[in-house]
Amino acid sequence: MVTTSAGPNTAASMAFLEAVPLASRSAELEALTDDQLPNPPRYQADIEQATTVGSQISEFARTVPPDMRHSVDNAFLLAQLAANFHIDENGGGTREWYQKYIEVLQNAGWVVESKGDSFRKIKGSSLEVHKEIIPVITAALGPAAAAASVVVTTLKGLEAMDKSQPWITLFDRESQRAKANQFQVSYVEVDENKVPRMTLASFELNAERSVTQVLFFKFSGASAELSHFETKMSINQSAFDNGKTIIAQRLADRSTGYLTDLKF
Repeated sequence: MVTTSAGPNTAASMAFLEAVPLASRSAELEALTDDQLPNPPRYQADIEQATTVGSQISEFARTVPPDMRHSVDNAFLLAQLAANFHIDENGGGTREWYQKYIEVLQNAGWVVESKGDSFRKIKGSSLEVHKEIIPVITAALGPAAAAASVVVTTLKGLEAMDKSQPWITLFDRESQRAKANQFQVSYVEVDENKVPRMTLASFELNAERSVTQVLFFKFSGASAELSHFETKMSINQSAFDNGKTIIAQRLADRSTGYLTDLKF
């Protein structure tokens, strides 16, 4: 594990957020009519809530206020769009995508507390890989958070899903990359010292089936290889507050179609 407590340089970070190139909305997304686009999340107080942000399932503990949930999801989306642009322009795979993603979050006020240096791989059938995802997420969150997790409940309990649900369509579209399927799962909570903290698990899936098929429809015969690594981050509140307005402005004409509530 690598640990760092260095906070962002505010002036440099604000300049970074204003200038970092972002991927354009895909032609597939642009072709959707208003009634085909998913509804934006309704951020609520005092409940466990999960949203879909592009290729990420984002979960919030009861302790996270609604306005912070919105700003956090915006930061996730900005980081994804910047990482997508970086890979489109410079090439690379999941590792390079993830490095850019983390760089953007750091400039948005997140501080890396610990992270794994390398991917760990799991091989087997799609069903075997599906079963391994839950322990990975449970271990990353810790037993208390995992017991309350909407995401863990979703992954455990859904053997048959309505494939047309807006959040599944969104997640399926955004998790597909040129070389592999890629997705993230995050859990954000506010600790006893009022510090927002996040656990992030990033996954790469090489499989005969799509991410959503492996996660929810559980094909037993198809082969799959899952790689993952984890990062824990906390928020530098002043830097986060300084950056959230810039991020919202950058996303003003881009966020539609990328965010929705996770419902099951």
